Amino acid sequence: MKLLRTIDKVFWRLELVVAIAAMTGVVAILIAQVIWRYILQSPLFFAEELALVLMIIATFTGFSLMVAENRLIAIDMFGTRISDAKRRWITWFMRLVVLVLATALAVFSVQYLTAPWVWMETSATLGLPRAYLYVIIAVELCILIFHQIVELTQSWPGRPLEPRELAP
Repeated sequence: MKLLRTIDKVFWRLELVVAIAAMTGVVAILIAQVIWRYILQSPLFFAEELALVLMIIATFTGFSLMVAENRLIAIDMFGTRISDAKRRWITWFMRLVVLVLATALAVFSVQYLTAPWVWMETSATLGLPRAYLYVIIAVELCILIFHQIVELTQSWPGRPLEPRELAP
């Protein structure tokens, strides 16, 4: 269990760096676009597409970070009407649902990447294969699955509650 948590922390730190870099890149490219367009009168033709790619990377990385930090939005419909034991089982089951959905998305994305025509399609202004973006999404989904497996093993309702730090 300790090894899983250690690997989880390494993935968490790596994803945090990627998310910060992606959002910093979005801000930098948009500021550069404003400068080039309005001050230098020569817009960067690739700025919007690059900002979109970076935003997609930040979104998937951020979602995986939310899973790792156990910060997914939850609605408590039962309040204090059920016992803590039942609440832990419901929470564990909902985490299992997230795991199943993320696994289905990851399987679909990997199957999509095996199609040869996906690798032939290039982006309009960057000229890179769009499959590179899909690979990043597939990798993020796989890391999200790993985070969720660690969370499921750590939060098994039959286990005693352990104190939890905010970040993995």
